Amino acid sequence: MDMKSFFNYKLLLTSAFLYITTACTPEGLINKTKYDGKKVVNTCENFQNEVKALIEANSGPAKLRVSEYDNSQFDYFFLEPGQFEQKGDTVYFRLIGDLEYGKYLKKGVAVHVTGKYQGQEHLKDIEEDFSGDLGMLVVDEAYFKANQNPYFGYKLPVGTKLDGKQITLNFSIVQYKKGKVKKVFCNSVEVPIGPLDGSCCTDKPWEEVRPASIVALPDIDIKDETYRYKGFKGTLDLIFPMSSTKFKKEELMNVIVNYIEKYERDGFNVVSVNIDGYASQGGKIDYNQRLSEARSKAVADYITEYFSKKGKNIPISANGLGEDWERLDILTKTANFTDEERQQILDIAGSSQDPDEKEAQFRKMPHWKKFVKEVLENCRHTLITFTFDWQPDKMYIDYYPSTLPVISPELYNVSTKTMTIGKYIKGTDANKGLGILNKLIPNNEKPNLYAMRSTYYWGLSDIESAIKDIEKAQALDPNNDQYGIASLAFKTKFAYKYSLSDRMKMLDTYNDYVKKNPNNSGLLLNRAVMMEKVGYLSGAIKQFNALLSENQNGAAALNNRGVARLKANRITEAESDFKEAIALDENIAEAHFNLAVVYAYKGLTDKTIDELDRAIALDKSYKAEIYSNPVFSIMKDNPKFSKYRN
Repeated sequence: MDMKSFFNYKLLLTSAFLYITTACTPEGLINKTKYDGKKVVNTCENFQNEVKALIEANSGPAKLRVSEYDNSQFDYFFLEPGQFEQKGDTVYFRLIGDLEYGKYLKKGVAVHVTGKYQGQEHLKDIEEDFSGDLGMLVVDEAYFKANQNPYFGYKLPVGTKLDGKQITLNFSIVQYKKGKVKKVFCNSVEVPIGPLDGSCCTDKPWEEVRPASIVALPDIDIKDETYRYKGFKGTLDLIFPMSSTKFKKEELMNVIVNYIEKYERDGFNVVSVNIDGYASQGGKIDYNQRLSEARSKAVADYITEYFSKKGKNIPISANGLGEDWERLDILTKTANFTDEERQQILDIAGSSQDPDEKEAQFRKMPHWKKFVKEVLENCRHTLITFTFDWQPDKMYIDYYPSTLPVISPELYNVSTKTMTIGKYIKGTDANKGLGILNKLIPNNEKPNLYAMRSTYYWGLSDIESAIKDIEKAQALDPNNDQYGIASLAFKTKFAYKYSLSDRMKMLDTYNDYVKKNPNNSGLLLNRAVMMEKVGYLSGAIKQFNALLSENQNGAAALNNRGVARLKANRITEAESDFKEAIALDENIAEAHFNLAVVYAYKGLTDKTIDELDRAIALDKSYKAEIYSNPVFSIMKDNPKFSKYRN
C-alpha cells in the first residue's frame, strides 16, 4: 500500500462530538483562484454548501467510528478521518470529507476555526466549568502547506476544560492584510447554520464498548460464623447368647450414660432409634426369623422405658431381619481360617441352596465348632442406630455423611466439632463457601450471613446475586452504613444495567458516604468510577489523580483513570495508564482488555489480538465480549480473529 492511498483512509468519530456550524454574509464573492489546474470562483454560497456537506459527513454523535484499516505497520497514532484525540491542552482531529482548503487559501484568505464547549445537561450542577469558548485555529495558506503532510489535521487549543464535554465548531472565511483581519466574508458567529443540538450523553458510545473498570470490594466488617453438622448417626451392636433374647443391659446403659447423654449435653439430642435384630445361621430359618424379631423387641422395650422415664417420646422402630448373611460374609473373610476352610464356608454361603440346606452343610464341616466361635456367635445380635439432631440453634449444615459406632472417637469429635466460615478471600473455594451459606441462611435470617454470602457471589462474578444479598443485609440492618457502601460498590460494577437517573442517584449517595468517610480509599475509588459512569469525566480523573498522588489503589486507580481518559478521548494517556497498571500487576485482566480496546480503536490488529489473548487467559468471560463489542466491529472480520468464534 502506498502512502497516498493509506492517508485517504476514513476515520472514526469519538465521544466528545464535533458539531459544525457556519454562515455567510450577503457578500457573495470571496476570491478567484486557480485550483487543480482550473479557474475557480469562490463564493460564500459555495463555502456554505461545502460546510453543509461537512456537517452531514461528520454527523452521528451517538456513533463510535473505529479505525477501518489495519495500521499495525505504523508505530505512531495515525488519526483516520473522523477520529480525534486530546493531548494535554490541545485536541487533534480530522474530519470526514474535509473542506478543500487549497482553493480558498489565496490572496490573504484564511479560515478561522473556533469552538465552543458545553457539558452534559445532567451534570450542569456538578461541572465546575460547564460551558465556554475554546481557542481559535487560523488556517492560512502557509499553515495549510506546512501541516498537510502526511495528512491535514486540526490542532485546536482547548485548555483543560474539555473532558466529557461537547464541542461545537464554527468556520469563518476572512481576509488578512499585513497580519490583520481586513474583511470577514462569511461570519458564522452572526448567522449560524447547521445543527446546534444540546449536549447528549458523550459517554454513550464508549459505554457500549464497555471498557472495564475495577471496583473495589468494600472491606465489610463481617464476623465469622460458627456452625455444626445438622446431626449424625451412631450405632451400637449388642451380642446375644444362642437362642436367647437376653442381652447385657448394663452394656447398653453404660453406652447411654457415657455417650448418648454426653452427646445430648453437647446439644445433640436423639430424635429416632432404629433397631435391627438378627439371628445366626445355627438353626431353622423360621425359628431364626422369630428370634430376630424378639431380640429387636426386647431392646426396643428397654430403650422406650429409658426415654419415657426422661419424659421423651422418641420414635423407635424395631425390625426382625432373620439370619445375618452379610455379617457372616464379612466375618468369614476376616476370621482366623485357613484358606481352604474360608473358601469352603464362602462356597456354601454363596450357593443357591435354601438357608436350611446351607446350615446343614455348615454342620458337616470339620471346622464347624471353629466356625461357630469365630463367626456365628457374632451374628446373634441387634444393631441399634441412634439418630441425633443439633438443637440449641439452627446454625448447621447437612448430617455428618458417615455412620459410626456410638463409642468411636471419630463420632465424639463430630459431636464436639465447631466449624467456622468467614467472608470470601481471594484464592479460597468460593463455590464451597457458597454451598455452606446456602444451607445456613434459610433457617437463619441474619444480616451478617447475607453480607457474607454477597462476598462469595462477588468472588464468583455473580454481581446480580451479590447485590440482592447485600441489599437484604441492608434491609435487615438499615443503620449499618457498610452494607450501603457495599451495595453501591456492587451496583457500580454493574452500572450499565441501571438508567442514567439511577446512576446519578447513586453518585449522590456516594457523596453522602464520602462526607462521613473522607479517608476511605476504596469508597473514593468507587465514587470516581461512578463519576465516569455518569459522564463526569473531569471529576473522575481528578479523583483518580488524588488517589495516585497518595499511592492508594495503585493498579486499580491507574486502570480506572485510563477508562475515564479513554472516554475523554485522551487515547494516548489512557494507553499509558493501562500499561502502567499492568506493570504493577500483570494479572489485571481489565487492563489487558482495555489496552485491546485502545489498539482496536487505532486499528492495530496484531497488538489487539495479543492483549485479548492475555485478557482471556486471565478471565475467560472476555471472549464473549469480542463479537458484541462495537470497537471490534471492523477488526472482527479479520481472519486472525476467527479463533475467538468458538
